[in-house]
Parts: sequence; structure tokens; C-alpha cells
Amino acid sequence: MNLDQIMPTFIVESRELLEGFETRLLAVQGPIDDESVNALFRAIHTIKGSAGLFQLDHIVAFTHVLESVLDALRDGKLKPGAEFVALLLECGDHIGAQVGAIEAGQHGPDPALAAAEQPLLSRLRSHLALTAAAALTPIPVAAAPARDS
Repeated sequence: MNLDQIMPTFIVESRELLEGFETRLLAVQGPIDDESVNALFRAIHTIKGSAGLFQLDHIVAFTHVLESVLDALRDGKLKPGAEFVALLLECGDHIGAQVGAIEAGQHGPDPALAAAEQPLLSRLRSHLALTAAAALTPIPVAAAPARDS
């Protein structure tokens, strides 16, 4: 199988998945429902897997972090607000720009996109760090009643 022949399919499908990703995020009014969270996760997971087939490691690396954040959201470890939704929209735009660069013939990481990616990764990782910290926070134990000696 010649991967160059099916690259246009990857580009079209990625754009369709990103369009659905954005549409779901723009429809959020309050908490994100489970069905939407699962759809967001599946879109990014599919893009990551397809990018892996083409050895587009820069896309795989970015979507892996985003997928981890979406997995934490899916597990109820994150409670997203408007700022979180805005971050997810920015990540979708970034993946779209990466796909656009591939369509333009640049199959390796674009230096400008790689630089723009770093603040996004930092913000995504801060959400992951919060979930890890919450998992390590000890659960308070009620003090035992005093005993009379």
C-alpha cells in the first residue's frame, strides 16, 4: 500500500473530525455531557492513530497529550469551564494547522507550529498535573473520639 496515495484521505477525514470536534465544543452550554466528551475523545484518538500510520510523529505526540486530558475529563477528574473549552478549541485549531502543513507538502514538524504548540502543551499538562495532584491528596479521616482511660 502506498501511503502517499491515501494521504489525501487522512487530510479529509482529519478535517471532518476536527469540524465535529469544534461543533461539539461550540455547543457547550455548561457542563460537557458524557456523549460529547466521548465524541471529542474519539475524534482526537482517531486522528492520533491515523497520524501514526503515516509516521507523523509530531501530530501523534501532540494528540497524545490532548487525548490524555480528554481521558481525564471522561473519567470525571476534570471539571471544565469556559477557559478549558477555549483551550480545547485552540488545540483543534492547532491540529488543523498541522494537517494544513501536511497538505502543503510538509510532512515533518513545522518550526513555527512547533513553537506555537509549546504553550498549548504547557496548559494541557497543567490540567494533567492537577488531576495527578488530586489523586495524591489524602482523604481526610475523621478524628477518632477521645477515649476515657
